[in-house]
Amino acid sequence: MIVDPARGAELVRAGETVAYPTETVYGLAADARSGEAVARLRRLKGCGRDQGLSVLVDAPGRLDEWAPELPGAARVLAERYWPGPLTLVVPVPAGRLTEVSTPLGVGFRCSSHPTASELARRAGFPLIATSCNRSGSAPCADPAEIEDVFGPDLAIVVGSPVGSGPPSTVVAVSQAGDLELLRAGALPFDRILGGVAT
Repeated sequence: MIVDPARGAELVRAGETVAYPTETVYGLAADARSGEAVARLRRLKGCGRDQGLSVLVDAPGRLDEWAPELPGAARVLAERYWPGPLTLVVPVPAGRLTEVSTPLGVGFRCSSHPTASELARRAGFPLIATSCNRSGSAPCADPAEIEDVFGPDLAIVVGSPVGSGPPSTVVAVSQAGDLELLRAGALPFDRILGGVAT
């Protein structure tokens, strides 16, 4: 089922999961605030609670909304590199985004892909940002493949073409401002460290 970003946002507000294009492959989105929506996405993907899921926001300022005790280093990195291929794992208060929280916090992304960005903006709340695939399989790269894997009922948000870049770099930022590289990606870690230092 092909939909535009406006309809995709309506579906995630209603608790559904949708597929959407990103800078690299297609992703799966759902309401990150809803335990039921996150559980539905996990069942669809076939992943357990121990598998981390990052979330997509539409602007750097959203970090302060969901992580009000945001480390200063994380704010600097968001302002410098968002929108872009950087996922920031930061501490969040107890009780917030509990379905996707890890011991290190919650991973936040702000996509530079026009369709992903529009979907997040229209939703107005954090969306799950995970690759569109069954757990253990390669991510889907086009709508036909998504339908083959998930069937015709999964809504596919279309707009700008999917990109072909490397995945985002994932960095954890502690409350004290220490940085830890969790996954190498499109943005070199030494550049990230320089972004905090300057």
